[in-house]
Amino acid sequence: MNMQKIIFTIIYCSVLLSDSITISPIIYFNYESSGSTWITEDKTISLGGWGFKSIAEFSNFTIELDTYNNRFFGIKEKPNSFSSEQGLSWVGNDPDGEEFDFDVSNMKISYDYKSVVFEFGKFNRKWGPGVSSLTLSNKSPSFVQFGFTWKLNNNLHFEYFHGSLRSLYIDETNTEVYEGIGAELPEYNRFVVGHRLDWKISEKLNIGASELVVYGVREIDFLYLMPFIPFLSVQQYAGDLDNIQWAMDISWKPTNSFMLYSSLLMDEWNPSMTFSKPNRNWFAYQIGIKLNSLIVANDSLIAEYNWTDHRVYRHQNSINDYYSHGYPLGFWGGPHSEEFFINYNFVRSGSIFNISYSNASRGELTEEMLVDQYDNVDYDRFSGIKETISIFKFFVTRPLENGFDLHFGISDINWKNGKLTDNQNQENLIDISKTSLSIGFSYNFDIFNQIASINQKSVSKTFLF
Repeated sequence: MNMQKIIFTIIYCSVLLSDSITISPIIYFNYESSGSTWITEDKTISLGGWGFKSIAEFSNFTIELDTYNNRFFGIKEKPNSFSSEQGLSWVGNDPDGEEFDFDVSNMKISYDYKSVVFEFGKFNRKWGPGVSSLTLSNKSPSFVQFGFTWKLNNNLHFEYFHGSLRSLYIDETNTEVYEGIGAELPEYNRFVVGHRLDWKISEKLNIGASELVVYGVREIDFLYLMPFIPFLSVQQYAGDLDNIQWAMDISWKPTNSFMLYSSLLMDEWNPSMTFSKPNRNWFAYQIGIKLNSLIVANDSLIAEYNWTDHRVYRHQNSINDYYSHGYPLGFWGGPHSEEFFINYNFVRSGSIFNISYSNASRGELTEEMLVDQYDNVDYDRFSGIKETISIFKFFVTRPLENGFDLHFGISDINWKNGKLTDNQNQENLIDISKTSLSIGFSYNFDIFNQIASINQKSVSKTFLF
């Protein structure tokens, strides 16, 4: 039985066996007069989507399903990848116009058994306290995974998962099998496995530690189906072929209105070379602060800085790169990047006001740099071509009747050396400054974070059994 049949069987059984099912429509549309960060050029772009979200509950099971079709108007290719918006897994071009469709489907099945919650489905997982994440973020499209979360006690939580990624690494030995069927070619397998421990030391202090491994080519490795074993030892036992990452984060919340947090990711760290030059400090780090009720009641201010070394996420065997569908699993800027981000929002007269500023940069990622990092050749950060983008946004969301939200705002964007990733030969890079006016609406969909949910005020149908 293939995966599609399994999913439809689960949905069918949930309808027959559930205590209740709630179904509600998803619809959204957004217009950008100058394309915002979706496209480097100054060009009108719009995006719309429609579908539904469903939640079924029975006994200890919960099934969440959201599926929606989307269409971009004004472009024929995937939008710019150097942005925090989630990447696309599939593009269906219209040969007669500048538009294309793409689909999104997510499903999560949870089974709550005492102190353990088992999970299976196709969804995103986020680790860490920040707006962005160095380990698992929402940048790449959702992927199939299974795992569990175990509440050991009130202070210790353990989490484990194993997922299947899209490598985009062509399996040339089997390409003839698919000849003439379609544009896609068979690819080598790529998997990710991770476990994480959250320790709530006190009401004010929390520490999280995680270990992740990406491996490919072979089928699911039974060694990585052991949740509690150190993955470092396992991957060495398997021949030291895989890409292992360690991360630690800490959040300190002395009051309800103040939180300070930080994260550190280590990729193939060699302690003996920590203070050497060149070194093996393949690090990424994050520091941030959250403030509530700073100026007016119920306002929120977040300031965050993220920094990644050019050696993180990539591996000497590219099948083990920390990517899915060509997007990083961790920080959205990928390796050799950094971002300063600040966001302030407040509610006034029933409307939500949001002001944000982002200044991000990324440098080149050449094959020569990849070879040099394993030969311990020193590299000057941003010594080659560097792409930078600064964005100032002012947005207002106005809730309407029955859960509809109306959005409008303005973005001021300054871009230098745009399209760097697509132009490693340093040709056709774009410098541009533009102002983009935005207007749109949404229903059961968060346009800015690309998350579907059922608004309590929205139209929905609940079936009780």
